[in-house]
Amino acid sequence: MKFLFSILIFCSVLFSAQPKILGDFSMKPSSYSAKVFEKSKFNIYYQFKFLKDIKLSQNPREGLCVLQIGESYSKFSDIKTLKIDSLSENFSDRDTNGAKEMNQLLMHKPLWEIESLKSVVERKIIYQRRYKTKYEYEELQPEFKWQLHNESKKILDYQCRKATVKYRGREFTAWYTSEIPVNNGPFVFEGLPGLILELEDSENKYHFTAFAIDKKPMDIYLRNDKEILKINRTKFREVEKTYHDNPGAFHGKALNADGSTMVVKSKPLLYDPFEVE
Repeated sequence: MKFLFSILIFCSVLFSAQPKILGDFSMKPSSYSAKVFEKSKFNIYYQFKFLKDIKLSQNPREGLCVLQIGESYSKFSDIKTLKIDSLSENFSDRDTNGAKEMNQLLMHKPLWEIESLKSVVERKIIYQRRYKTKYEYEELQPEFKWQLHNESKKILDYQCRKATVKYRGREFTAWYTSEIPVNNGPFVFEGLPGLILELEDSENKYHFTAFAIDKKPMDIYLRNDKEILKINRTKFREVEKTYHDNPGAFHGKALNADGSTMVVKSKPLLYDPFEVE
């Protein structure tokens, strides 16, 4: 119970004001469908710090992520993604959603936007991320060539050892504990003789630190709505780059006076993905 209380405190501290929908508003709810793979045996909660542009600010944004570990599957996602899915499932049976329901959804904006589901048996990972439409692709579990070091420190009262690795264009430092002999960690990271409790890249842009562990059974699931577009990793990276070049093109269509589709242009976003390569 104290772990859940800690999570609520973190959420209240990290909450920031979101735009609100006012007035007599209604719209048809989105469909909701999901496949549950199994229940988690235990869950590791990470504080996530993300520094978007080191040239503009030294203050990282903060969020919360959870690693759900089961017998044959594990899933890494933002806590707010789970909350959005829970609300979406509850609202999906209604004829319409009003301002109240939409504002509840708008309250939860994930900082870590990609979900990853690992299959222990098949040694593959399924990824999902939304760019207006949700996209899905899968690949084999990446292999990590870790360098082990003698340095140590404590995290959550567990003795941890240091390891470093290069992964798709970035260098990472991990702190793992053999006191929890689980081959797993944040996102896709694994391959050490123990659970990864802290992970940070060399540029200090991405930083995950475990702050709680519990054994509450949770559904390890993925959305499988009909609208999800299944593509390969190469195509996904093209979509990702296109979105950052012109995010306005992903938010609906505008029409010219003659009815033709207007090319929507907006200010490009910084493109510095987690996986550079």
